[in-house]
Amino acid sequence: MSDLARTERLLNLLYTVQKQPGIQAKELAKIFGRSTRTIQRDILDLRKLGFELASSTGAAGGFASRGSYYLKPLTFSGAEAMALFVASRVLLEQKGFPYRDDLQAALDKIANVIRENDEGFFRGLEPKTSLLVKQLKDYYPWGQVFIDLNQAILGQYTLRMTYDSYSGGAVSERMVDPYHMMFREGCWYLVGYCHNRQEARIFRVDRIRNLARTSQKFELPEDFSLREYMENSWQLGKGDPVLVKVQFDPPVSRLIRESTWHHTQEIQELPGDRLIFSARVEGTWEIKKWILGWGQGAICLEPQELREEIARELMEMVRKYGEEKEASHGLPGIDPL
Repeated sequence: MSDLARTERLLNLLYTVQKQPGIQAKELAKIFGRSTRTIQRDILDLRKLGFELASSTGAAGGFASRGSYYLKPLTFSGAEAMALFVASRVLLEQKGFPYRDDLQAALDKIANVIRENDEGFFRGLEPKTSLLVKQLKDYYPWGQVFIDLNQAILGQYTLRMTYDSYSGGAVSERMVDPYHMMFREGCWYLVGYCHNRQEARIFRVDRIRNLARTSQKFELPEDFSLREYMENSWQLGKGDPVLVKVQFDPPVSRLIRESTWHHTQEIQELPGDRLIFSARVEGTWEIKKWILGWGQGAICLEPQELREEIARELMEMVRKYGEEKEASHGLPGIDPL
């Protein structure tokens, strides 16, 4: 065990004794997953460091902290603990969250340092509060990849990786300086400088085939800001900034008014409860999917290239549905559209 890990255990041991005066060695051993002999040795080491820990024998005996020199235990109110619990529960309920075990362990520690008079508040709200988010992909098979990525980001080591590119449709070897990990739309992504492309790029974690840390270190550019890098993306897309205008008709127009879709958005009201939605984004592939998702309630006005691209796509969909309709005639159990 590293010195850092042992120091953490000693501090947690001290917190536990201060919160639960009279706690016995066997209880501490169960909490920390150690033998009673190890706990006794830890107590002795804490005393050598100057912490006044008293002990008593017998059935009701145990350890307690006393004296003027001690660490003030960390405590949370019920409301503070609940805020952390709700935020964490969003990810804990996702089977594929790669840091699930560590986060659950952290929540268990929080539950142990709630002010006693707030415990009822915390326990009462726990089953009554939840958040629904888009289903997270199961990242369990990429557990080691997450560990390697995090270590490389913290140590600022260049990575050599084999990557299966969606846009390029090919598997390639990349040298990447890892800058940042981010979660978007149910998936995890790595943002880093690609030596092959000589620019910052976005890599989807589950498309990384192989990963190896090199001995080469890099310096994070002082002028790099993830917020600025992603500022004009609709979600993740990068490209030339373009102004997109979409007309929305009721009842869809009401849903558009009620939400914030992009930080650059502007809404122009039209007669008949219609509106024109405008936003400046990088690339149009992602916002095209968004426009098509509203069906006949949305009409792309600008740019003309995107308007024509959507029209061609809709015509191709009509053609395919027409072929399906013709093919379904005369087949048992299939009614024509």
